[in-house]
Amino acid sequence: MPMPLEIIGLGKREIRFVWDDDTEDVWGARELRIRCVCAHCQSEATGARLLDPASVPEDITVANMALVGNYGLSIHFSDSHTTGIYRLRELKRKK
Repeated sequence: MPMPLEIIGLGKREIRFVWDDDTEDVWGARELRIRCVCAHCQSEATGARLLDPASVPEDITVANMALVGNYGLSIHFSDSHTTGIYRLRELKRKK
């Protein structure tokens, strides 16, 4: 499983990941916010998207981040959304 050596993005509109295989990935904060799969953003029963992408501000930033175990990243966004956990394996882009 990929592991980040650095995660840079507090207060920014993007997050840069430096991985243990010497690669880097950059994700936009808005892109990640829209991809959230928590129960507020995606139906647990049907998988249907509940979040309207138009409701996510263009200038959204990362307010806080924390690793969740060895598998994920919790991101708190400037729109007060805090419930999503992003799996590291899904944040590692395929090259």
